[in-house]
Amino acid sequence: MRHDGTSELFAYWNRLRGTRAAPERREIAPASIRKYLADTFIVQAIGSGEPRFRLAGTRICSVYGRELRSASFGSLWQIKDRSNIVRLIKNSMTNKSVVQLTYEGKSTRGRRALFELILLPLASEANERHLIGMIISLGRPFWLESDPIVENRLQSISIIDPRYPARSLAGDSILTGPENTASATLPAARTIISRKVGHLRVFDGGKTID
Repeated sequence: MRHDGTSELFAYWNRLRGTRAAPERREIAPASIRKYLADTFIVQAIGSGEPRFRLAGTRICSVYGRELRSASFGSLWQIKDRSNIVRLIKNSMTNKSVVQLTYEGKSTRGRRALFELILLPLASEANERHLIGMIISLGRPFWLESDPIVENRLQSISIIDPRYPARSLAGDSILTGPENTASATLPAARTIISRKVGHLRVFDGGKTID
């Protein structure tokens, strides 16, 4: 992970879950993550419905120039990425896997900024599923929050299964170039990296996302 915020949120989530697949939503204490609360969100999916923002931090809403509560998570992304993003979220909610993304945001004036995003699943509640996440700008250009981001473009994906012990990424990566540095070895996690090339893949016995 390239930003302290996403690393800290992952560590907090990991401590809460203990030996479980995921912590419960009621266990999340805003005071414990107050430093990054403005960058944090909760996504909800009811039944087989589309994942939507239940809550979104003030800085996230400012970056996108609108209130995101109840908005479709997929609506932030360019059309060709939307179906894969929705499948990633639903897979994370169902299989309790952690997802880390890096993506490029394009503003109304055509400016571009790089972001890191993490999705952390929460325990299911009857017919509802939730996850907590964070969106962090890498570099924070001067124009951010005054020139709204209108479209996200996916760059890289890391799918992390916290059930496996941490180990080196050697042999798992199918990325080349600087994007391969976007993921780091995490405590109690195995990181599997893939690039979207028409489909998403999880290796070493993980679930395939077609």
